[in-house]
Amino acid sequence: MNMMQPSRQEYEQRKELERLEKQDHFRIAAKMLEFVGVVLGVVCIFVLLALLFSLITWLDQDIASTFSILRTRFQ
Repeated sequence: MNMMQPSRQEYEQRKELERLEKQDHFRIAAKMLEFVGVVLGVVCIFVLLALLFSLITWLDQDIASTFSILRTRFQ
């Protein structure tokens, strides 16, 4: 029976180490996914800001051309 006891302890230690390694891998994967999510979020924010500035520029040009057309018609 004493021969089996160290073997059982070794088995449990090995299983515990495997569990901890899996836990570490999941933590690393979760942190990587979180990082990728943050990067994609920042990219989306920049794309949306570019679209917003493009819309503002277009609106400014459209309003200017509309008023210039109205000005020429009333002269």
